[in-house]
Amino acid sequence: MSLHEEASGLFGTHVTWEDIEDEVRLSLGTEARFGANKKATNIGDMKGFMSRIALIEADWTPESQNLPKKFVVKLVSQLAFIEISSWSQIDLSEEKMRIFDGMLSNCHNQEVGTYQLFLELEKENQENGSQIPPIIKIYSTRKISAENPLKGFIVTEFVEDLKPLSIFDSLEISQIIPVIQGIARFSALPLKLPENRLEFAGKSDFFAKSYAEFSDEKTRENSYFCMRKSFPEEFRVEVEELIEVYRKYTTPEMIRRIEKIPEICGFAPQLVHGDLWSGNLMFSKNLEFRAIIDWQAVSFGSPAQDLCRLFITILSAKKRRANLDFLLRTFYEELIRSLKISGVKVPYTFEQLKKNYRLMFPICTILVLPTMISYSEVIGLREDENREIVKNSAIEKAVGMMEDVLKAHSDNLIDFPQFFE
Repeated sequence: MSLHEEASGLFGTHVTWEDIEDEVRLSLGTEARFGANKKATNIGDMKGFMSRIALIEADWTPESQNLPKKFVVKLVSQLAFIEISSWSQIDLSEEKMRIFDGMLSNCHNQEVGTYQLFLELEKENQENGSQIPPIIKIYSTRKISAENPLKGFIVTEFVEDLKPLSIFDSLEISQIIPVIQGIARFSALPLKLPENRLEFAGKSDFFAKSYAEFSDEKTRENSYFCMRKSFPEEFRVEVEELIEVYRKYTTPEMIRRIEKIPEICGFAPQLVHGDLWSGNLMFSKNLEFRAIIDWQAVSFGSPAQDLCRLFITILSAKKRRANLDFLLRTFYEELIRSLKISGVKVPYTFEQLKKNYRLMFPICTILVLPTMISYSEVIGLREDENREIVKNSAIEKAVGMMEDVLKAHSDNLIDFPQFFE
């Protein structure tokens, strides 16, 4: 059996009711059991491809006010990815699926390791204030291992009254400041902690590694076709220029060079979330920031990649451009503050961070931009009173990204010739 084969557990995974019950009872220290009216609901459709997400209603027996009535379980599985690939024309061989099984297991264990570190640091820093980003409450975890190759999961609190965010939403600058500060505190951790406490983190850039493994020319050309079709006709020339730029950045050799970008910018690779975008943030319905989630892509790479993906997915192009220096400065100053507590200096200058952002910008848009502009066309067909607002937001973001990619690439050719040699 494997993670890409359907099994008899919850929602086709290998994880059973008994697995979850055993872990949760142990972590909560309770003798109560799940009741006859226990219920599991799949709440993860179209929200990721590395897992199934289940909302569990435990129906505790005997009933207790001290036990969570609902909680969320993230189940390691490739089934969501297989479903997405069936309509997105991704061609995956059995060999690729086996490779992805291994990558998926590593990603799950990286997320488990990240949460375990956060919980340890919360206990250690109760008197000094939190040095970690806002996270959701973790009830229990189970790693993938040689003894447990298929039943990996993470059990967290169920946070109600959240506003789902997509790549089409645009927030105010003030609303994302806590996110930037949180990710800066995370980036500071390896500079303050012994190396052995971060052994769980990927040693190579997650995007470079995964893109090299699973992207192929057919998939890329299909995304370029969609861009030609979806961008307004007035941008036809710019779209062709953009496609040529993307072709330069996505050759196997160039993808491998992503690993060297920190060195090119003059500093060592830094700890990054690796998948920081609007969909991995929790905001309340009145848009108060609650938590950063989905830490499975934690690795060492360019610090600007987290910021770049965050800004292009959660801000309009107009706000992103007008406030970029301020936003980068917010990250840098929080990094200084977080390291100062431990008497550690920031390993790079603000100017180096800005250059790192510019060099990473075209790369960070490679997956986001084609998706955003393609979906803008689909949104235009929906029977929805807000469809024009959402469609226009998507086009504004996509056009802004395209223009900024072309400008950044032009500047990068001058400032970083060694990256393109």
